[in-house]
Amino acid sequence: MTDKKTKKPLMPINRRDAMIGAGAVVALGATTGSATAASKPFSGKIGKTFASSEPEYLTHATPQKDAPNVLVIVVDDVGFSDFGCYGGEIPTPHIDRLASDGLRYTNFRTTGVCSATRACLLTGLNPHSAGIGWLAFNDGGFPGYRGDLAPDATTLAEAYSDAGYATYHVGKWHVNAAETTNSAGPAHNWPPQRGYTRSHWFQGHSTDYFNPAQMYSGTERIAVDDKDYYVTDALTDNAVAFLHDHVAQRSEAPFFMTLAHPAAHSPLQAPEEDIKQFKGWYDQGWDKVRDARLAKQHSLGLFDKSVALPALNPGVKAWDALSKDEQRLYAYYMEVYAAVIKKLDDSIGRVTETLEKLGIADNTMVVLISDNGGSPDGGFTGTPNLLASLNGGVPLQQSLDMIDKIGGADSYPMYPMGWATASNTPFRLYKHTTHLGGVADPLIVKWPEKIKDKGAIRSQFVHVIDILPTLLSASSVAAPAMREGKKVKPIEGRSFLNSFEDSNAPDARNSQYYEMNGLRAFKYENWRIVSTGRYGAENDRWELFDLSNDPNETRDLAAQNPQIVARLEKMWDKAARAHNVFPIDLRSLPLKSNAEIIRGAGRSKWHLYPPVDLIPEEATPRLFGRSFNATINLGDAIGKNEGVLIAHGNQFLGVIVYVRNGELALEYHCLPKTLRLATKIPSATREIVIRQIFSLRPHSAEISLICDGKILAQKIFDNLFFGTPMQGLQVGENRCGPVSPDLPQPFRFGGSISKVTITTDNTPYRPEEITAITGNYTSKGS
Repeated sequence: MTDKKTKKPLMPINRRDAMIGAGAVVALGATTGSATAASKPFSGKIGKTFASSEPEYLTHATPQKDAPNVLVIVVDDVGFSDFGCYGGEIPTPHIDRLASDGLRYTNFRTTGVCSATRACLLTGLNPHSAGIGWLAFNDGGFPGYRGDLAPDATTLAEAYSDAGYATYHVGKWHVNAAETTNSAGPAHNWPPQRGYTRSHWFQGHSTDYFNPAQMYSGTERIAVDDKDYYVTDALTDNAVAFLHDHVAQRSEAPFFMTLAHPAAHSPLQAPEEDIKQFKGWYDQGWDKVRDARLAKQHSLGLFDKSVALPALNPGVKAWDALSKDEQRLYAYYMEVYAAVIKKLDDSIGRVTETLEKLGIADNTMVVLISDNGGSPDGGFTGTPNLLASLNGGVPLQQSLDMIDKIGGADSYPMYPMGWATASNTPFRLYKHTTHLGGVADPLIVKWPEKIKDKGAIRSQFVHVIDILPTLLSASSVAAPAMREGKKVKPIEGRSFLNSFEDSNAPDARNSQYYEMNGLRAFKYENWRIVSTGRYGAENDRWELFDLSNDPNETRDLAAQNPQIVARLEKMWDKAARAHNVFPIDLRSLPLKSNAEIIRGAGRSKWHLYPPVDLIPEEATPRLFGRSFNATINLGDAIGKNEGVLIAHGNQFLGVIVYVRNGELALEYHCLPKTLRLATKIPSATREIVIRQIFSLRPHSAEISLICDGKILAQKIFDNLFFGTPMQGLQVGENRCGPVSPDLPQPFRFGGSISKVTITTDNTPYRPEEITAITGNYTSKGS
C-alpha cells in the first residue's frame, strides 16, 4: 500500500488489522534462539545415496513437559492502592479476580522509575548493574547510567527462547538508548534482538493514547490511521491476536509474553464515555479518599489496623483549603485517571478471558506488577499539558477554560500531587523517590495448577529483581551463562517460588539497596533507612524505620538508634560500590532529561530527501533549544501549492512550517500557547530557509523566514518553548498528532520537496543558559 502522492509505503493499522496481522514482522537479526543440529558436527552417515546413508534430523530445544505458559503484565505509574484488591474505589473486577484466584503480595518493591524497574524485571539484575540506574535514552557517561540495557545482561525472553518457548512482547519497552530509536538502528536492544519472536511495541517512556507515533511491529514502524484508536485497546488486540496465533500455530510449545501497558502514565487520556462514568466520584477530595482506602486496606487484611495514614506529603494542601474552582478542576483530573484505570482493567479482562477461551488458563502463570508508585509529575496543581512544565506551566483559569478537553486527544494531562498521594496510600512520597511511596507496588500472581491458597495475601519481601529467577525456576528453565559468545553477569535476584505454596516461607533474602536521583535507601531484615535529601545536600540525613511495626514509615527512629543507622549506611555503601551506583547523578530532572542538548551531543547536520518516514523524537534534529538553519528546496516554484513543509512534535510541544493562502508561516505550539511568524510568499519561490539564532538559550532567539535568499520576516522571541516533543519530525505532511489544531490533517504539501537540509548548533550550554532551563520549570516537587 502506498501514498498516491508521495509513493511512500504505508503500514496503516486499524482494529481489524491489529487482530489478524499486526506484529507479524520478525527481525531476522535476532540474537537468541535454540541451537540446532546444523550448528553441530553431523552425526549421521553419508553414503552415495539416501538409501546407503543414515540421516540425522534437526532438533530444537524442548521445554519440560507441562511447562507453564508465562504472562507478565506491567502497568505504569499505578500507585499501591489504585486497584480494588489493594484498597481502591475504582472498579477493577478483572484485576481483583486475578487476586482472588491467586496471591497478593504486600511487600513487593520496585526502583522508583519505569526504565530501571523494567531493566530489573527483564534481567534479574539491580538497575545500575543492568546499565539503567535512571531512565533509558540518556547516556550518563558511566556504567550504571548508560540508559541502554547492558550487553552482558541476558533477558527473560532470551532464556525462554533458548529453552524452546515462543516469546512475545506487547507494549512499552524503554530500555534502549536514544541513538537507537530510529528505524535504521542500531537495534541491538530492541525486542526482536532481546529474545522476542514477535513484538508489537512502542519506543519511549510514554505514548499519546489516541495518536501514537512510535508504534512498531518487530523492527518496522507502524503508521496508525485509525480514528477510533485507543492504545490500551489496541495493545490488547495484539496480545489477544498473538495468543490466538500461538494456539493455532505452535500449541505444542508454551509461551512467554510481556504485556506492558502505558496506563496510567501521562498523558492521562481516556474515551469521553469512560470519563463520564466517574462524574462526581472525587468531589469529596483526596483526604476522604485516602481515609476510605486505608479503611478498606484494613478490612482486606493488607495492613494491621494499627497502621495509620502519614500526614499529607509536603506542599500538598488539605482538600478543604482549596478554592471551589481548584476543587472542581482537581476532582475532574482524578475522574480522568479513574477512567484510564478502568480501561486498563477492561483490557486485562479481555486477555485473561482469552486464556480461558483457548483452554490454556490453568497452566498459565499470570504475574501483574506496577513499575513504580503514583507520579507527582503534575505538580501541586495538575496540568492539562505536562509538556508545558518547562515553559511556565498553565495557569488555573486557563486550565479551567480547557476542562472540557482534559483527558481527550487535545490534551496531555497529569493529575495533581494530592491524588498521587492518595494513589500511594498508605505510604509517603511518590515515583522518583526511595521512600515507599515510590517503590511499594502491587504484585499479583495467579497460577491455577500450582497455587491452591486462592485469594491469600503474602507478606514476604520481594524485589523486582526476584521475578526473573522465580519465573525461570517455576518453568525449569536455566538462565543463559553466555550471550553472543561472552559470559554474562550472574543473576542478583532470588526466587520466591516457595511462597506460592507456603505462607510462612522465609524471605528469599533479607537486604536490598535503593538509589534514585541521589535519594537512597537500604533494607536489612525489618530495618529500613531512607534519605531525606539528595546525596550530600544540606537536608540529607538518614531516617530509620522498624518495618515490623511501622510498615509505612511514619515513626523515625534514627535519633534513638545511631548505631543501626551507621551499620545500614555501611551496608548501603558496600552494595552501591558492588552494583555501579557511583558516581551518583545529582542533576535535576529537567537537566537530566535534556542532557544531550545541554552537552551539545548528537548529529549537527541532516540531509532529508522525501519521501522519508517520521524520524522518532529522540533521534530528530533538535529544533528546540538550539540555533538551526532549515533549508527547504522545492522541486518546482511554490506557485499556488499549499501544505506542511516540516512538522516536529505536536500541539503539546511542537513546531510546524507550512504554506497556506499564499502565506509562509512558522508556528511554535505548547498548548495553550502559540508563537507565530508569517509572511506572504512569492509564487516563484524555489528555496525556503528557516533560521533560528539564539542569544540566550533556550528561550531568547531571532527567527527569520527567508525565500530565495531574501529575508521576508524576522522577529526576536524571548519566550521560545523548550523540551523534547513527544512526536518526531515529518517532511511534507503532519500525520499522527497535529502540531497546529487549526490545520487540516495530514495537510500534505501539494508541490514537490526535493531536499531538506537541517544544521544545528551543537555547542554546549553556558552556565547561565543551564540556569535558564530550570528557572522556568513549574512541576515543583516532581
